[in-house]
Amino acid sequence: MRRPTLVDQDFFDVRKPSVRRSMTLLALGAVTGLVLAGYGLFTAKGTRSRRVPAEAVALVNQRPILRSDFMTQTQTQFFLPFAQTRYADRKKVLQDMIDEELMMQRGLEIDLPSYDPNVRSALVAGVELEVTADVLALQPSAEEMRAYYEEHKAKYSSEGLMRLRELVAKSGPGRSAAQLRDTSEAAVAALRKGDALEAVMKAFGLVDSGRFMDAGHIDTGDMFQFAVKDKTDAVTYQAATGLKDGEVSDPIPLADGVHLLLMISHRFPVPQSFEEAQNRVWTDIKTEAQARVRGANLVYLRNRADIMIAPEYTK
Repeated sequence: MRRPTLVDQDFFDVRKPSVRRSMTLLALGAVTGLVLAGYGLFTAKGTRSRRVPAEAVALVNQRPILRSDFMTQTQTQFFLPFAQTRYADRKKVLQDMIDEELMMQRGLEIDLPSYDPNVRSALVAGVELEVTADVLALQPSAEEMRAYYEEHKAKYSSEGLMRLRELVAKSGPGRSAAQLRDTSEAAVAALRKGDALEAVMKAFGLVDSGRFMDAGHIDTGDMFQFAVKDKTDAVTYQAATGLKDGEVSDPIPLADGVHLLLMISHRFPVPQSFEEAQNRVWTDIKTEAQARVRGANLVYLRNRADIMIAPEYTK
């Protein structure tokens, strides 16, 4: 009796069973199936469109130029309703939009935002505008605005005006802290008594701080209170806000010496009513809402990002 073997000698004789022939046919069937599956995957409907969809007027590397954008661009460019524009004009607009799309795609292809600061800024601004679009479109109600005004009433007032001089008893060799203190206290007493400013400065060796200068000259005109705040440190500004017309501050010790403030005139801020502050309230509500949305978006983006920071900046 003949024994069966793994390598059958009767491979081409279909009347006889053959293990080798069966395995070969199975392998050929599997390969054919894979080829057909790959062809179907890469030629399936929807993977690459061969016609322009109804909502688009063109496809550029499979990216649509929307018909609505095309109509808006045409109307904007020629100042006419779309139906009244000429066919030649429409074609020109379409070609311009195709060129723009090609340039945009090329910019992304070469990663232009990574090294062009103008492109980066425009991209960041565009993303922020998209994120805050709903906030910008939302209109706060009168009730919301009044509630916000009542909660933040302290910041709604007219802007104050100041006219002042800042004098300094300068520190330096041979002038101890005690001497500076005594000199500045004596100068304050003389000014409060009504002695002339220039005479007091000369008698006690005071100089102008130079923080309120206009074109190299001492500015003795009215300044908005926020401008005074920008020009001074927190301690000096706090002392200035409480001074009335003609008053002199107590000595203010700082790094360069002891400072004195002479308030020539001070128009204090006046609280505004809701009606007077309404526009500012509307703007503040919008600004805070945008900041909240932007912050939440950055938290989301940071949580899903892989961020690595150099060791010297991780402390």
